[in-house]
Amino acid sequence: MLRFLGIMLLVTVVTVVTIGISIYAYLSPEEPLPRLVSPSSVRTIDTGELVGFQGKNHAHTWLGIPYAQSPVLDLRWKAPRPAMAWTGRREMLAYGPACVQLPTIPGTDDGRGIVGDENCLVLNIWAPMIGPTKIPTGDARLPVMFWIHGGGNSVGSGGRDQVEVYDGSLLATEHNVIVITVNYRMGPLGWFAHDALKQTAETPEDASGNYGTLDLIAALGWVQKNIANFGGDPHNITIFGESAGGSNVLSLMASPLAKGMFQQAIVQSGRLEIASMEEAQQIGHDNYGNDRLSSREITARWLVNAGRATDRDAAIALQDEMSHEELAVWLRSLSPADMYGIFDAGFAGMIMMPMIFGDGFVIPDKSTIEVFSDSNGYTNVPVMIGSTRDEMKLFMGFSPDYVEYTGNFITGIKDLAAYNRDMKYASDMWRAESVDSLAEMMSAHRPDAVFTYRFDADDWRNLGFIDLKDLLGAAHAFEIPFIFGYFPASSKIVFPDSTFDEVERLSDAMMSYWAEFAHHGTPGRGRVIEEPEWLPWRQGQESGHYMILDTDLDGGIRMTREVISLDEIKTAFFVDSSHKNQDEKCLSYRSAFFGYNYDQDEYTSLGCR
Repeated sequence: MLRFLGIMLLVTVVTVVTIGISIYAYLSPEEPLPRLVSPSSVRTIDTGELVGFQGKNHAHTWLGIPYAQSPVLDLRWKAPRPAMAWTGRREMLAYGPACVQLPTIPGTDDGRGIVGDENCLVLNIWAPMIGPTKIPTGDARLPVMFWIHGGGNSVGSGGRDQVEVYDGSLLATEHNVIVITVNYRMGPLGWFAHDALKQTAETPEDASGNYGTLDLIAALGWVQKNIANFGGDPHNITIFGESAGGSNVLSLMASPLAKGMFQQAIVQSGRLEIASMEEAQQIGHDNYGNDRLSSREITARWLVNAGRATDRDAAIALQDEMSHEELAVWLRSLSPADMYGIFDAGFAGMIMMPMIFGDGFVIPDKSTIEVFSDSNGYTNVPVMIGSTRDEMKLFMGFSPDYVEYTGNFITGIKDLAAYNRDMKYASDMWRAESVDSLAEMMSAHRPDAVFTYRFDADDWRNLGFIDLKDLLGAAHAFEIPFIFGYFPASSKIVFPDSTFDEVERLSDAMMSYWAEFAHHGTPGRGRVIEEPEWLPWRQGQESGHYMILDTDLDGGIRMTREVISLDEIKTAFFVDSSHKNQDEKCLSYRSAFFGYNYDQDEYTSLGCR
């Protein structure tokens, strides 16, 4: 019981973020509103007639619309095929299943060690209440906002019943837009580049390994074909997403197959790291510090677990002995539970493996810098890019390196000054790579069409034994509820009653900016023409303009200027004399410079092992 209560407390603390809300809602779901068919929501699309319901905020809502066939059996690890037509009127009243993933909390799976289903390629739509005879046409059609969820490309979904993290109803009805959320394949089902699949592929798309990216492209294709039937403008689509969703926005900007499919892009705390096909496939490559997770290593584990090989070496050799056809058939015979059984879950069920590959067809075989420094190398549209001030507190705030535990309860921060110092290095590094460097490159091509922000809101509750403002601050993903204007009852524990009016005011402003960008390609002063003017990043001596998004309690919404770089951050780190001892310096380096920014020679130069 104590362990369960401890988990409940941790879950409660992070309910305001995407994963946290999902966890809390799973354990303590809100009573769903009844979903009754709304005759005014009848629509006809390319696969048949459908009907939705009147959801929250008096929005027309359609849930679980298939945009592609189920990628199962022979269609596993292939580009998505068009959805099948149906006869009669189909009711779209419930979210479809999430795509296959590990559970966010151990023990909350469906008995197979996993949650979700391969039959998951669906999307959800929210729109203002408009009858079928009054659907806007021509210039009156509404902008479309196409949301891509985060979760490390291995967990999450576009929405699940009783876990409605991304309810688009308020954004749609308040700002006259159409909001879409989408599911896409993740983990080894979404990004998996094995030579057996490539050599037996029917098309270059099938051979790419980038199946999750292709799902998103297929969903955008569905939107282009069908959204006019909902009153949406197929020529005014804004793609936006957070964390892995933001990375996927960048991957769509980079993909030649997605050109012309969207007109604006919003990247929230997203960094694009394009893995080489060699990294993705071959043995012996250092993928995020773990060379066991290339496709050949993953397949070796599957072969051993299935009893087809006695050990890793035998399983690697067996892959060369089997024909491509035989191995491809065997891979497609695996159950999702067997596939995911070899992975150790990381934070919130996420797994680490190379994802988004430079296959040269779906994704360019280039680095991120090479892609976005070439004005013709990506879909060059108006873009908003931002991060949160304290990105890494979401992850560091649960690390025993920094916080005290009593059982499973967080009862304090070991050294607040050291915690904030290391968090700042890591969060500034995140911003330098995911915001400033991209803004500098993109604004060289469109100097008045790149807009950046930093989310600073941290007016959270002091629980007595721990102050959430110190522990979490403006952490990774905390801006998401503000953008959707959706704060479930479970999230109110984070906000003191005295600050919730301020929270709602900031949320209103952020929705207004995001919607104005979707309408006109610039956030301007927001849709209500009341907010501070959001200036573009610009170039040269004028570069570095960004918007701070904060409550009035902490300075409010305001423009400022600053440019930070990875080199500057590392220089500051190496002359920092605040570390008490070598172990603390080594921990600080590991926390700050993770992933591709970790340099073993630098680490060793500090006397670290």
